[in-house]
Amino acid sequence: MVDASRTFRGLAALLAAAVVGCSSPANTTVVDSSQALDIAIGEGIEQVDRIAYVSPNGDLFTVDPDGGNLAQLTGGLQPGQGSEGSVQAQALRLNEYYTWPTWSADGTKLAASRVVVGEARTEITLQVMDARTGRSETVYENERAGLIADGAPHYIYWAPSGNTLSFLASTPDGLSLLVWDGTSGRPAEVVERGAPLYFHWAADAGAMALHVGADITYAKPPVGGAPHQNIQSSGGFRVPATSPDGKSLAYVAEAAGGMGLYISPTEDLREAQKIMDVGPMSAFLWSPDGTKLAVGDQSNPRSPIFDRLMLVPVDDGPVTTLSTEGLLAFYWAPTGDKIAWVEVNSANQEMEWVVALSDGSDAKKLFGFHPSNEVFIMLSFFDQYAYSHSPWSPDGKFLVVAGTKGEAARRSNGRTPTGDRIYILDVEVAEAPRDLGAGVLAFWSWN
Repeated sequence: MVDASRTFRGLAALLAAAVVGCSSPANTTVVDSSQALDIAIGEGIEQVDRIAYVSPNGDLFTVDPDGGNLAQLTGGLQPGQGSEGSVQAQALRLNEYYTWPTWSADGTKLAASRVVVGEARTEITLQVMDARTGRSETVYENERAGLIADGAPHYIYWAPSGNTLSFLASTPDGLSLLVWDGTSGRPAEVVERGAPLYFHWAADAGAMALHVGADITYAKPPVGGAPHQNIQSSGGFRVPATSPDGKSLAYVAEAAGGMGLYISPTEDLREAQKIMDVGPMSAFLWSPDGTKLAVGDQSNPRSPIFDRLMLVPVDDGPVTTLSTEGLLAFYWAPTGDKIAWVEVNSANQEMEWVVALSDGSDAKKLFGFHPSNEVFIMLSFFDQYAYSHSPWSPDGKFLVVAGTKGEAARRSNGRTPTGDRIYILDVEVAEAPRDLGAGVLAFWSWN
């Protein structure tokens, strides 16, 4: 179980990404044979509306939202090639674990970080695997055993279309952004270095917006040495965001007396228009239809918790305030008809999922919980992870979360298993969360 008091004390510290040494995984074991007998290797399972999750032991699984068609991709049942092309189980490795599974846009592949702890050195690699069978390829091996942030060997982000994979890694030259074009055997290419480093793919994967230090860059195409547009930003936010139609870029820069949220045409970033004033720290996400931005900001630059969440129309219109309760993260439903956010309940030292319609109406509280350590990292950097790791089901009707139930949920739902669990939240029907089993990270496929 996550120590709630430690979680809240660590909010500010975890928000500052730092390259640190990699330590051995705790309690790394293998799935027992009785459980393994009920798990399919994954051949023939359609990879649509699937959830990928990480077990407490560091193995990767995929599963249907109702708990059916459970497939183990790594560990004791990780498939290998037999003498005549048959699938056979591989030897168990007690010093190996996987983390941060990331779905490709078409749902056929998963990328994940793999850590193998040896006597002489710790090996960190980035694996791309078939989402049905678990057959994998190493596309990158770290030269040094470093993390890009607490608990994250890499940050992994598939392009929204095609087979291109981007990721952040700790290298001897510092934090680096690399891109792999999806060609088996071809090495990934370094496209940017620096820290802090945040980025966003355009929807057609033909351009990328980057925020490195105080510089905002719009690269079209993102690799190949084409001329880039550059503007300066004094900070106060993390991730610049290209609109769904690719025509506009949202970012934060200095305004008279403070900070402002700006939108510029991607053809010429110098033609900027200020949309609104924001606090010293802010974050924002475009709605799927590109008509509005969800904006969170706060007045205390040292606090990781946003004071308010707003819906801001791009072309004038009134601003709608969704929450002033203090929140850590927010996410648009893929369908665009809802928005969910995570409020921070300091009195109970827990967090709570809340969902509302896209016009801000019919807000309702769904689930009080303590996030797993990994989910806490995701929420702390949600404006980056929102583009690569979805808590929403593709139809916008459910959310998936890993952690432990909060006090109110435990009282209303009876006895709760110990340790982090995977829960499915129905955002339309008032019912108890569905418990899928033990796990520390879970993400929905995009399709």
